[in-house]
Amino acid sequence: MKKMKYILSGFLLCFLFIFCSCSNGTKDKTDKEVELKDKVQVESTYTNTTLNSSSIVDTIDSVYSSVVAIDSYLNNNLYGSGSGVLFGKSKDLNLSFLVTCHHVIENCDSFKVTLSDDTIVNALLVGGDAESDIAVLSIEGIEYTYASWFSDTDTLQLGSGVICIGNPLGTLPGSVSTGIISYNNRKIKVDDYHTMNLIQTDVAINSGNSGGALFNYAGALIGIVNAKYSSSGIEGLGFAIPANQAKKIVDELVQTAIYNTKDRTWQTGFVNGRWNLGFTLGYSYGGFTRTSIGIASAATNSTSSDYDLLLANDRISAITITYKDTSKPSIYMSNINAQTTTVEMIYSFIYSANLNLEDTLIFDIMRNGESKKISIELKQYRYFI
Repeated sequence: MKKMKYILSGFLLCFLFIFCSCSNGTKDKTDKEVELKDKVQVESTYTNTTLNSSSIVDTIDSVYSSVVAIDSYLNNNLYGSGSGVLFGKSKDLNLSFLVTCHHVIENCDSFKVTLSDDTIVNALLVGGDAESDIAVLSIEGIEYTYASWFSDTDTLQLGSGVICIGNPLGTLPGSVSTGIISYNNRKIKVDDYHTMNLIQTDVAINSGNSGGALFNYAGALIGIVNAKYSSSGIEGLGFAIPANQAKKIVDELVQTAIYNTKDRTWQTGFVNGRWNLGFTLGYSYGGFTRTSIGIASAATNSTSSDYDLLLANDRISAITITYKDTSKPSIYMSNINAQTTTVEMIYSFIYSANLNLEDTLIFDIMRNGESKKISIELKQYRYFI
């Protein structure tokens, strides 16, 4: 997977980036369950309103309850905290849906949501997408306040007032701050191979605000807070994923997710065309000298293209990339060794190759003293717990 420099609350770096059961009933009941699973309809609203309401206080009052705090757990231990925004509901399933940042829920297996009235409810992962840093959770019930998506964030004007509501530090849920739009569609580099176009704002953002709401003064949801620059002497550089981008990913995650009405569980949704290589690279050593580059850990998600193909301790000597589009020439990285090649060079070779589903990577490896060629065709990736 592309290595995203997102950090959950409580951690600080250069960027703080703040997814068919059997039935004992009748055949008719089973058919109904399948129908519901395949047709998850979410009611949500849109608005193009930019005019201020009578006051900022009134605006905050109207949207405040749509923002929640999220605690993410791994093996029943609190792993990180963030924020989320309720945006829609399914009456058929008696479920409400909230959007947050993927890095808030990543690597966690259970989630608790604290509502604005301090009620705590369990949440389920509907789907997640690391590349866009968007995830969707569901909670029981449909009697909540829901934010309205702003319909066209490309029209946002510099200097327009914004309101941020979230859970700074992971311990201060329901905190409100205000500011302006400093820049729209700012291209921000989030790792060595990936950029995002984000709304830049001077509103106060801290760890734990990730996944929270950025509203305009009329109360329209214009962005999902996901990042800030954090360094000595730097203030007022916060970022949010524009509603245009976020809603597109949210829709794909919900539309591809499958809900089991009997177990009340999700088969997580996905973004069409995403692929993932789940291995991590590392060095082997002879004494104090690096001798080769190989697989430090293998993929654990069965939808990762390399799952069960590249194994821990495989040593890499060459990589060939061939494209499904035969008009594009194959590219090669040969003579891979720890003296002249770095892990970063290999990642860069792969993730700068503009790969798509059904393109193929061929790894020349050494495994248990035997030379092998491992062919990996890129396939659809689905993030799941």
